[in-house]
Amino acid sequence: MYCDRCGTSLTSTSQYCSSCGKRVIPAGVVETPAAVVASEDRVRRHIHRLATLWLVQGVLRMLLVLWLLMAGGILPSVFGYGRPLPFFLHGWGLGFLPGATLVLGLFGLAHFVLAWGLYEREPWARYLGLVLGFVGLIRFPFGTALGIYTIWVLLPESSGREYERLAHAA
Repeated sequence: MYCDRCGTSLTSTSQYCSSCGKRVIPAGVVETPAAVVASEDRVRRHIHRLATLWLVQGVLRMLLVLWLLMAGGILPSVFGYGRPLPFFLHGWGLGFLPGATLVLGLFGLAHFVLAWGLYEREPWARYLGLVLGFVGLIRFPFGTALGIYTIWVLLPESSGREYERLAHAA
């Protein structure tokens, strides 16, 4: 065996070339680059933070839904007492408000389900996370940031394999 940098003869137990100091890799051993190892560990390092961010996003979304229900006159009319609308909601017709509130509420529930699924390492949570991550890209700036982070963590093929291992280990 010879050093591939300087050509010096090496023993079979050599770890470094005695002439130039280059690290010797024994035959049959493939060295894995650090970038590959780091990407294979991406999901494990980021999954808890990602789940927490989706939980926070869900709480904020549900607070908005609650505010729309209270300020939009939906809950006051259900309970039989009138309440004037905030000045910036006058003239909007508010025909869209119940539908928009329902859609926002459903997305808020989806955020909670995603956060729970990621915390529990459920196999379906990766797919739901990718769907909500792509949908979140249109909600600038925070939804866009969370969407990009979610896609960065969960989308690569290596992340899919790692998430499967984590899901089966849990």
